[in-house]
Amino acid sequence: MTDKKNVEKEDTKETKKGLSTFIGKISGKGQLELEIEKLNSRIAKLELDLHSAKTQLEKKEALARQAVADRQEAEARLNQELVRTQTLSHELETIRAESQNRLEFRGIENLSPSAVQAYLSKLRSFRSPADDLLTAYLLPGTRLSDLLSEKILDMIEEETLTLLERLDPETGLVLFYDLHRMICEAMVPPFPAPSSSWQLGNRFETSFLEENLNKGYRILVLVLHAGESFIGFAPDARVFDTEELVRSSVKEKHSKGGFSQRRFERLREEDIAHHMDKVFEALDKVLEENSPIDCVIMSGDPQLIRETQKHLPLNFEIIEKPSDIKVEKAGGEEILRTVLSSRRYLL
Repeated sequence: MTDKKNVEKEDTKETKKGLSTFIGKISGKGQLELEIEKLNSRIAKLELDLHSAKTQLEKKEALARQAVADRQEAEARLNQELVRTQTLSHELETIRAESQNRLEFRGIENLSPSAVQAYLSKLRSFRSPADDLLTAYLLPGTRLSDLLSEKILDMIEEETLTLLERLDPETGLVLFYDLHRMICEAMVPPFPAPSSSWQLGNRFETSFLEENLNKGYRILVLVLHAGESFIGFAPDARVFDTEELVRSSVKEKHSKGGFSQRRFERLREEDIAHHMDKVFEALDKVLEENSPIDCVIMSGDPQLIRETQKHLPLNFEIIEKPSDIKVEKAGGEEILRTVLSSRRYLL
């Protein structure tokens, strides 16, 4: 009996154990199915995200392709415009060059010191009811655009500015310009102005130029040519106190070729060197007797001018004037009048 009870107890335990195992299996399967469902949902969401990303990528790629196409089209148009701009610029420069070549001064004349005084007297008498008379003093190497404001420059005609650009005198220039073009001219003075300046008023400003011309400079004048040179000293820039004419025998230029020409040119160079030695000897004497010198005015052969400049003291103010003074045909008075003359340009 006891054994039967024990057997029943064991059967009951086994039954309970099997039932627990079965229930556990059912519970684990449900958990697994839940996990699988979660994973499937995650996969579905990832697939949606992937599809959305692919769609966005395709749109961006399409936009990028369109941007490249647009850029290529813009570059092509830009290149076309650059070519067109270059063509127009070239045509403009050609037209401007042709226009400048056709532009001429209305007149050019040299004014002696006495003629300049009469000229300035007429300018002083000119008056305007409005402040439209422009006077500009330009030092050598100074351009009008360096001095005037853009507003004033716009009041001056392009043709006038173009003509002024052609002038680069060693003593600078003075511009007298009526904004209504009744008076439009420039003057190159014998000596540079004290400074660059300008004035726009009811009259022309001539006082600086008058002071410049009336100042008693102690000047040395050198007119240098091979075989015949002139040295003159004027203590007041009005009349020579000292005049030296240096003459030497210098062979004329030889036009034949070959050895004969080379030998002739060598002999000619020796003649010129001998002539310059005589010039330097006379020049040293004039400098010694007439110190100090305020200004040296030089004219003649450019090569001889360069050599003489090396011989002069470094602190001398030197003005080189292009002129065709022939020493043998001009006396001291005419030479002084020529180098002190002013050049007038009608614009």
